[in-house]
Amino acid sequence: MTQKSIQAFVFFTIIILWGYFSFPYEILQVSDEAGVRYAFTPNAKAYVLSYGTTILLTFCAVCIGLVVGFILALIRFSPFRVLNFIVDEFIDIIRGTPVILQLMIFAFVIFTFLDNLYAAILALGLNSSAYIAEIVRSGINSVDRGQMEAARAMGLDYQSTMREIILPQALKNILPALANEFISLFKETSVVGFISVVDITMQSKSLQAVLYNPKPIIFTGLVYYVSVKIFSLGVRLLEKRLNQND
Repeated sequence: MTQKSIQAFVFFTIIILWGYFSFPYEILQVSDEAGVRYAFTPNAKAYVLSYGTTILLTFCAVCIGLVVGFILALIRFSPFRVLNFIVDEFIDIIRGTPVILQLMIFAFVIFTFLDNLYAAILALGLNSSAYIAEIVRSGINSVDRGQMEAARAMGLDYQSTMREIILPQALKNILPALANEFISLFKETSVVGFISVVDITMQSKSLQAVLYNPKPIIFTGLVYYVSVKIFSLGVRLLEKRLNQND
């Protein structure tokens, strides 16, 4: 057996055993005069929708994080010291305070007029942007400075050089780090229950209280595990595609 075959065998073995011993069958059970039957109950529907909320939070926050993070990283390379100072302080504040505290401040202090779901998206997105800004900055610094000098000597302006030469190389270098940030953000969404946003973690906790059974929480761990595996596979395929031209 090849290494990939062994990895696939181990992966599916873990899924089958973990799912078999932890799946909360009770959320599919309906009791009536004919006995117990299985159906797509409101509890099951709520669980699926809560997973959708987790995915929505992750992708929306990642989009905000990427856009704001790239802007912050580019500002770090600008000659304006005041802007650099403001960006530095913003990044330090975001990285120096707990994400739960940021969620509560956004939901209960700043954006009290918004639904807590939108406040959570903004909080997670800005939190991620601080880390992405540092990732992008390190990626730009990893590109040989001689390429910038050569491009400027050929007549390209600063913006064109960054867009056409530096950023494509930097993006290729930082892709693994961006993937790790995406995965970390996906798992960090589990804290949104503190501001009453019903994600999959919050929903599993509610089911555990209703069923008097820890299976929903344990099974949710499997959902996170499989999701991260799928995301990681997608990143590997993207990296492989990008490396074809090397």
